[in-house]
Amino acid sequence: MNYKFLFIFVLSTLYVFFYQLSFDISVDSSFYSSDDKLWAHRVLNPSDAKSLSKEFNGVEIDVFFNSKLSCFEVKHHGQFSELTLSEYYSLTKTLNLKYWIDFKNLSKINANKSIELLNSIFIDENSKNDVIIESKNIVQLSKFKNQGFFISYWVESFHFINSFYSVFEVKENIEAFVPDVISMPSNSVDFYVSKFPNYPIHCWTNGMTKPEDKIKIQEICNLDNVKVVLTDFQENFLK
Repeated sequence: MNYKFLFIFVLSTLYVFFYQLSFDISVDSSFYSSDDKLWAHRVLNPSDAKSLSKEFNGVEIDVFFNSKLSCFEVKHHGQFSELTLSEYYSLTKTLNLKYWIDFKNLSKINANKSIELLNSIFIDENSKNDVIIESKNIVQLSKFKNQGFFISYWVESFHFINSFYSVFEVKENIEAFVPDVISMPSNSVDFYVSKFPNYPIHCWTNGMTKPEDKIKIQEICNLDNVKVVLTDFQENFLK
């Protein structure tokens, strides 16, 4: 008997079964349900937010919590910043925008202090309704949900092998903490749509700036449970 062939056959069969497996989990989230799904990606300058607000209903902002200064610095991957989230919001809150806040360094150490600060920036229910906080740290992120914020659980990117087991951890976390959405890069969307067909999804399309990429982005937007798609295009070409 060719054991190598048998092993490959069994492994392939298991993987096909795994890929077709889906989880019937849903959530009653009211954060954003517009057909206009394109938002602007990585808008770190309030002036850019002002100009992009003519095209998009929402913007994504990267922030780091600075424990020494007790502020959120608006920046991406540790680059120097002279702007705080409080200043950013004060300069853009009249633009009628939704905010996707990518909390880069959320941890057990800074969770409570950062919640305090966010509550002081977004002081009422109306302003909180315009904000969704994103992090991979679902345990600490769930504390924001308890304070009335919408939360987005940044899940593991699809990997041909690793996802075979990591998706079950994602499933357990979704069931335990009930995030309002799950978020991921665009190349993981097909996988998570197949696994969680009834769960709201947000995604980003980094680097997809060629004319032919517009077709793929539109296909992603056409998926029912995809609610927000971040784009690097400066115009909302789906309007």
